[in-house]
Amino acid sequence: MTGQDTAEPQANVQRRMFGRELREQWPLISVLFLMQVFAFGFPTFALPFVYSGAIEEFGWTRQEAVLLTSFKFYVSAIAALMVGRLLDIINPKYVIAVSAVLGALAMVGFLSVDRLAIYYSLGVLLGLNGTGMAVSVNVIVGRSFEKSTGTMLGIVLSGTSVAGMILPILIAPLMVTIGWRPAMALLSCGIWLVALPAWLVLSRKGSLIDTRLRMQSFSAAKTGMWNHIKELSVTRDFWFIFIGVFLIMGVDQSLLQNQVLFLESEKGLNLGMVAWGASLLAGVGIGAKVFFGLLFDRFSILGIIICYMLLAVSVGLSFTVVGIATMLIFMTVRGIAHGGLIIAGTVLLKHRYGIQNLGVNLGIFLFATTIGFGFCPPFMANMADKSGSYSGAFALGTIAAFFAAILLFPVRTRSIHTALKK
Repeated sequence: MTGQDTAEPQANVQRRMFGRELREQWPLISVLFLMQVFAFGFPTFALPFVYSGAIEEFGWTRQEAVLLTSFKFYVSAIAALMVGRLLDIINPKYVIAVSAVLGALAMVGFLSVDRLAIYYSLGVLLGLNGTGMAVSVNVIVGRSFEKSTGTMLGIVLSGTSVAGMILPILIAPLMVTIGWRPAMALLSCGIWLVALPAWLVLSRKGSLIDTRLRMQSFSAAKTGMWNHIKELSVTRDFWFIFIGVFLIMGVDQSLLQNQVLFLESEKGLNLGMVAWGASLLAGVGIGAKVFFGLLFDRFSILGIIICYMLLAVSVGLSFTVVGIATMLIFMTVRGIAHGGLIIAGTVLLKHRYGIQNLGVNLGIFLFATTIGFGFCPPFMANMADKSGSYSGAFALGTIAAFFAAILLFPVRTRSIHTALKK
């Protein structure tokens, strides 16, 4: 029997498993998608426009405005480990609901901003919202789908891209007509009126989804968190993944948080055009998430390395931006790479470590992600403030992204490690 004869039935089995999982759990996928749009995507993609509005109203520096990101992501980093372990103990439906409410309250809270202390305190709420949503959604999908984790994550997390496509088009004219703070409060209605009610109905007590989520949490490994971290921390792969995740996600978030300031202030493009560019980035990310989900399911860690390298290329393309056409090319490649990175972490961890302790594993690596999120965007903004240009910061980002990709080459999947031990 040839290799092709053997591979074909396996491909058919994978397609059948994917179809069965999707048919059985499409309500869960649909509502998680809505959560990603309104409860995670809207608060996330609104921030670059918040910076622009705050700088204009209060006269803050770029570093002071973007420092909101540090408060958000450092809180996320601290909370990530606790949320990850919490999801191995209790029903994640509660974590998602509370996280959504915190995001809505933060968006409404911008109405009261008149000084940096209040402004930064909202970053704390956004940090709890972000880490709660990110870890919960990834854990639920990682546990619920066996053969199509990457693809299902791609579908669910494409909701973030939909938010990124819709929100800039909504917030830019709202900022002009009613101001940036009322605009943020108004956009919280997507959480209050759509995402949260849909989740509460789907996960109501006694429902099929409620039962499944409780059983998955009950069956999760209950190893002590600190003992588990100690076991991981003595391995080479742990540090290669941890450092790589810190670098790649820090670079990606730096571009996301600084792109409006870069394109508007440095390249001279108007806010409306920048908003359309941001929508393009998010729109491309919809297809990119599904594409990379399929790629990761097929090629595992090699596919993730390709995604990392594409991000490095996209950062380098920032040097080519001289007008609308080059801006669109830059944002298109950025959108493809960003879409893949959003789902890469969960697939990487599941393929390397399996589903045991998936909640705390995601918490550990979300800690690395959020430390990168918190440090890198204001660091790049500070470099731009001092030099008058983002060129040096983006050159450093290109090098860091390539280095993160190189770190993953020695990492092998769980099945390979098991075979080697035998």
